Amino acid sequence: MIRSVDDLKPNADLHYVLIRRELPPDRRIVVLSADLDAALRAPGTPADVPLMARDRVTVFDLQSSRDRVIQPLLDELKLQSNIGYPEEIVQIDGRANVPGTYPLELAMRVRDLIRAGGGLSDAAYGASAELTRYKVINGEMRQTELAQVDLAAVLRGDPAADMRLEPFDRLTIKEVQAWSDQGTITLRGEVKFPGKYSIKQGETLKSVLLRASGLTQYAFPEGSVFTRQELRDREQRQLDLLADRMEKDIAFAALQGVALNASGAAGAAGAAAAAAAGGAGGVGSALSAGHSLLTQLRESRAIGRLVINLPRLLRSPIGSASDVIVRDGDELLVPKFQQEVTVIGEVQTVTSHLYRPGLSRDDYVALSGGATVRADKSRIYIVHADGSVVANEGARWFRSSNVQMDPGDTVVVPLNAEHIPALPLWQAITQVLYNIAIATAAVHTL
Repeated sequence: MIRSVDDLKPNADLHYVLIRRELPPDRRIVVLSADLDAALRAPGTPADVPLMARDRVTVFDLQSSRDRVIQPLLDELKLQSNIGYPEEIVQIDGRANVPGTYPLELAMRVRDLIRAGGGLSDAAYGASAELTRYKVINGEMRQTELAQVDLAAVLRGDPAADMRLEPFDRLTIKEVQAWSDQGTITLRGEVKFPGKYSIKQGETLKSVLLRASGLTQYAFPEGSVFTRQELRDREQRQLDLLADRMEKDIAFAALQGVALNASGAAGAAGAAAAAAAGGAGGVGSALSAGHSLLTQLRESRAIGRLVINLPRLLRSPIGSASDVIVRDGDELLVPKFQQEVTVIGEVQTVTSHLYRPGLSRDDYVALSGGATVRADKSRIYIVHADGSVVANEGARWFRSSNVQMDPGDTVVVPLNAEHIPALPLWQAITQVLYNIAIATAAVHTL
C-alpha cells in the first residue's frame, strides 16, 4: 500500500503506523500497528503486515498531536467494552516523546508501546521503567500491581524482558536524575561579563558572579534587583486574588449606594446609614476611584523580587548565610551608581532629589512640597534601594531621624484610607501598587 517513503509527507513517523481493523462476523474493532521502516526494508516478511478489507491505515506526523486521530478510536473501543471484555487501552507517560493513551494491540508488548509513544526522549532513564497493572479480583475489587521492567533489555530486543501488555496497563518512563535541574541565570547591568550562565545543582550567586569576574567600578550593588520566576508566579496569583476581592467589595459598595438612593436616606435610620457609609455621594466617589484602582491592579504584573544584600554577599565566602542558591530563570540586575532619593505618593510633587547626607525622610518629603491633605502621615515608609522596607506604623520609638537615608531609597507617602469606608482594601492595594511601581522602576533602570 505504501511503496516507499516518497509516498509520505515530510516528518512522517516511520515506526508507528496504526491500523484499525473490523473483524467478521460482528465487525468488532481491533487495532494493530506496523513499523513501516522495517516493512519497507523487508517486504513480504512478518514486519510487512498483510491488510484486510475495510482496514484503515494512519501515518502520524512526528510534530503534531495524535489525539485528534486516536481519541475517536479509543471512544469506539470503549463502546464495545463490557464486564467480560475490558476496554482495550494502555498508557505510556513520563519521558516518552509522545506520552499518552493508546489502543491495546493484539499481542502488544512493552517495546510496541514505546514505539507507539514515539520512542524515549533524551531525558529518559534507559535502565528500567515501571509498569502499573490493574486487576479485578473476583469481580469485587480492583487491585494494583507494580512491576519493574528491564528497559535496557527490552531495547536490546530480549524477548524475556519484553512483557506482554494487558488492558489498562501504564508504563512510566523515568527521568535521568537531576536532568530538569539544569538551568541558567541571567546577569545584567554593571557586571564585567553580563549574559546567561549555565548553573549546576546547588550553585550559589557568589559562585556565578565570580565566574563573571565580578562587578564593574560603576556598579551600585546596594540597588541590585534579584528576581525569581517562582516568586513572580506566586505574587501574581496573590495580585489576582486581591483584585478579585476588591471587585467584590466594589460590587457590595455599589449595592449600598443603590439602597441609599432608594430610601432617600430619610429618617433617623437613613441618616445613620448615610453617615456610616459616607453618604450616597461619598460612596459614588469611592466607587469611581475604586474602579480606577482596580484597573491599575489588574494591569500590574508581579516582579518576583527577592531582597538580597549584595554588598554583604560579595564580602562573604561562597555558601555563606548571605549567599543565594540560584535556580533556573533567576536574574540579577546591577544598576549604575545612583545619587537620588525618590518621593512618591500623596505629596505635592512626585519627584527625585539629589542625595544629601544628613537629610531625613521628612526633609525629602518637604522638598517635594509636603504631604497633601489626603496623605496618611502616620504610615509613611521607606523602601531602601535593595527592596527592604522600613515602616513606622505602630512603633512609638520610630522617628524619621532614626532611619538612615541612602542613595537609591524611595519615600512612600500613602493615602489615608480611613476616609473611604466603602473600600476597606484601599490601603493594602495602594501599598501593593506603590511597591510594584518601585520594583518595576528598579528593573528598568538599566
